[in-house]
Amino acid sequence: MVSLMESATLAVAFVVFVIALTVGGQVLGSVQGTQFTVVTNNTLAACQANPAWANCSTVASNATAAGLQGIANFSGQASTIGTILGAVIILGLLMGAFLYQRQE
Repeated sequence: MVSLMESATLAVAFVVFVIALTVGGQVLGSVQGTQFTVVTNNTLAACQANPAWANCSTVASNATAAGLQGIANFSGQASTIGTILGAVIILGLLMGAFLYQRQE
């Protein structure tokens, strides 16, 4: 069973989860933007637009790109996680209401 207090805690935990993904993605995105080396065409914009060009990206920028891709994949599942969490809360509250009604 899920009580009202537990459901509120689950909802707040989900909000914190989404905010953490958002902030983490912003931090990785801004850090990655500063890690390009300017070799091709002598412009940072050209390297940022084409990070696969030779000598445009560093190991650190590749690592942050992989981190961003991981966060994007994980946050893409946030709607599914939220739906499941909502269903668990609703079913838990319904089960608790029926159990409470049965005990009286």
